[in-house]
Amino acid sequence: MNPDKIVCNCMNVTNGAIRDAVYSGAGTLEEVQEITGAGTVCGACLDDVKRLVEQFTAEKSQS
Repeated sequence: MNPDKIVCNCMNVTNGAIRDAVYSGAGTLEEVQEITGAGTVCGACLDDVKRLVEQFTAEKSQS
């Protein structure tokens, strides 16, 4: 996965920023939104952000 790919265009949030938020302790969509701002403007990326939060949370628990 490309960490530089933008997931949230409104807030310019990347895959890597979401991963970093999860690995820093965010465990829910809402916590990631607080840290990154992803999905807080137009909401078009919410499904993608939620999927990434779930993916990175699962990866984190396996390491």
